Amino acid sequence: MIARAEIDRLLEHPSSPGSPVLSVYLDVDQSNASNLNREFEAALKTRLRTIESGLEGPARDAFAKDAAPVTRFVADYQPRARTLILFSDESAGLFFTGEVRAALPTEVRYEEAPWLRPLVELADEYERYGVIMVDKERARVFTVFLGEIEEQRDAFAVASVRHKKASGTDHLRSQMNFQRQDEMHVRWHLKHVAELTDALVRVHAFDRLVLAGPVTATSELHRLLPKRLRGRVVGTLRLPFDARPDDVLRETLALEQAVEREDEKTCVEQLLTAAGKENGGTVGVAATLTALQEGRVWRLVYADGFTSAGGECASCRALFAADPPACAYCGGALRPIGDLVERAIERVAGTGGRVELVRDEAARRLLEAGGIGALLRF
Repeated sequence: MIARAEIDRLLEHPSSPGSPVLSVYLDVDQSNASNLNREFEAALKTRLRTIESGLEGPARDAFAKDAAPVTRFVADYQPRARTLILFSDESAGLFFTGEVRAALPTEVRYEEAPWLRPLVELADEYERYGVIMVDKERARVFTVFLGEIEEQRDAFAVASVRHKKASGTDHLRSQMNFQRQDEMHVRWHLKHVAELTDALVRVHAFDRLVLAGPVTATSELHRLLPKRLRGRVVGTLRLPFDARPDDVLRETLALEQAVEREDEKTCVEQLLTAAGKENGGTVGVAATLTALQEGRVWRLVYADGFTSAGGECASCRALFAADPPACAYCGGALRPIGDLVERAIERVAGTGGRVELVRDEAARRLLEAGGIGALLRF
C-alpha cells in the first residue's frame, strides 16, 4: 500500500530540467492475458527504447542510469497487484516503487519532475477512509486507501460481554439483573470503541468513516461518537463480524464511491456559485492560473478528461493559457506545455492544497463552465 505521506514527498521533489525523472506506471495485472508470461516486462522495455532513441549525448547517458534500476527491479518483480509504479532519478538519489490494486494503463515518461497526475487522481478517487466494525463485545478497524484495505489488528480492546443464566426461586429477577449488567457492559464497550476511534482518526486522518455490524451496535456507536466524528460517518452496513477483508473492501468501496459522486456534484455547485458571485472562486483556465500564480488556490477542481495546452515561464515557472511573447510577471521566455492541468495539479498538491477530479454528472456541469476552476483561500 502506498501511503499518503509518500505521495506528498514525491510532490515535494524539486523540478529540474537538467535532472529528469523517469516515471513508470506498469500494468502487471495477471488477469489480463497480455501480461502473462511476463509480457509486462517486454512492454516496459519497448517504451524505454522509444524514449532512449529520442535522446543524444549526456542526456542519453543520464537516461540509461535512471532506467537501469527500473529494469533490474521489474526483472525480479513478482506481480501481486494490478499496477506497479516506479520513479527513478539517479542524479537526485530518487528511486521509488509502489503497488496499487487499482488498474492504470502502462505509461512511461521522462520529464523534469515525477509524473504524478495518475497517482494524485487515484488518491482523490480512492480517498482514505476507516471502517469500524462492532458487535456487542468485539471490534475491528480497517483502513482503506487507493483501493487497498488493511486491518489494524489489536486496535481495540475487547470487552467480554456474555449473557448469564440465573437459577433459583427468583429466576426472573436475577435474569433481569444480569441483563441490565450485560447492557451496561455493552454500552461501556461501545463507549470505549468510540474513544479509541477518536484516537485512531487523529493518527490515520480518515477522510470518512463507515460503521459496520448489527444495527443496534452501529446505531449506539454512532450516538456515542464525538460530534466532529459523527459528521465523517458516510453510512452503515450490516456485515458479519468475521467478514473477510476483501468482502469488507467490496461492500464499503461501493458505498464510498457513491458518496464521492454526490460530494463532487456539491463541490461543483459551490464552485460555480462562488465564481458567479466573484467571491472565493474562479472558473476557466486563465482565471484559475492567475489565482494559482497568486498563491490563492485552496482547492483545484477539474473535469474528467479536461486538458488545456499553454506555456510555462522558464524563469519563474508561471503558467499561461494563451501564448504571450514573454512572461507577464518576469519577462522571461516561455516554453510550450502540452497539459496545463497536470502542472496545476502538481503545484496545488505540492503546496498543501486539495485537488478534486470530478466525474459523470459533475464533470458535465463543470465542462459547460470551462472545465476547470478553483475555490480560493482569500
